[in-house]
Amino acid sequence: MTNKDFFVQTWESEMQITLNAVNALPKDMDKLNYRCDEKARSAAEIIGHMLPHAEAICNATKTFVADEKTERKYSSVAEAAGYFKKNASQLVKNLKGVDEKTWEEQIVEFHHNGHKLFAYPMSAIFWIALFDIIHHRGQLSTYYRHMGVRNPNIYGPTAEDMEEMMAKQQ
Repeated sequence: MTNKDFFVQTWESEMQITLNAVNALPKDMDKLNYRCDEKARSAAEIIGHMLPHAEAICNATKTFVADEKTERKYSSVAEAAGYFKKNASQLVKNLKGVDEKTWEEQIVEFHHNGHKLFAYPMSAIFWIALFDIIHHRGQLSTYYRHMGVRNPNIYGPTAEDMEEMMAKQQ
């Protein structure tokens, strides 16, 4: 398995988990204004930051610039999930047309809200974006109960899942 193949396999798995996490957010968008600390991002700001990563690297398969706009706002959870799913899926399709040399050697510039921050080979930029999505998804996972909804299952059962399993055994 090549590095690119492993990336695609990991991306598909992690993006489904991320999509499940987005779909588990409260449907009342006002609840996404929750923030755990005044310096922390709100839940809405977290998804406005992390979900555009998929679009940025999807576009970078063609332009070699990951021009990330991280203050995106959504009118609904369904809109956020649809936006993310569209770009995450398109990335997989686009990567089928990227050869190994391009994946390993093509320099991609990373821009954040119009400002160039750094440039690395495509593979490095894409892995950074994937890990950053996972990182912010982890932050978001601490917000669900405070927003009045059940935590999504990310890598294993939640406390609620365990309680239900224990109750069934009794």
